Amino acid sequence: DIEITGFTTLLGGAGAETVTKLVGSAVVEFARHPEQWQKLLDDRSKIPAAVEELLRYVGPVQYNVRYSVKEVEVPSGTIPANKPVFLMGAAANRDPRAFADAETFDIDRDRTEAQNLGLGYGIHSCLGAALARMESAIALEHLLDFMPRFEVDFDGLQRVNMQNVAGYKNVPVKVLR
Repeated sequence: DIEITGFTTLLGGAGAETVTKLVGSAVVEFARHPEQWQKLLDDRSKIPAAVEELLRYVGPVQYNVRYSVKEVEVPSGTIPANKPVFLMGAAANRDPRAFADAETFDIDRDRTEAQNLGLGYGIHSCLGAALARMESAIALEHLLDFMPRFEVDFDGLQRVNMQNVAGYKNVPVKVLR
């Protein structure tokens, strides 16, 4: 019951918060890494890969909570039955054992080395994952059209203050012509 309640709450707000925070973080990261933005300007077929790298590098969802259904042994100890288990996807997405040069933002990253957990994975994948990817790709398309050259006022950035969502509530941008 508690997992169903939690999941229902997640569905209610997930789509609105996650995509907007991912797009804001995308603007910030592309301002920090203009060579990556230039790759998109030169070749828009790289947009889906850019969305995947954004989900890995600055994905808005930090963790998911599940409940153990039975006692299980893991390398660090025992997880008792019926206890909350925090799945730290944001940390896993920066794990150097899974991703070569994990601290580098690279839209040309080899996607076969590991699956990012930005929208979950497998049976625990976000129900709206396809929609979130599509919305993010469309947003990048429009940003490329509207602001091929831009600057971010890094001093004016304001992070959100949310328990499980990372990103910005304010990203001041100057569009250059």
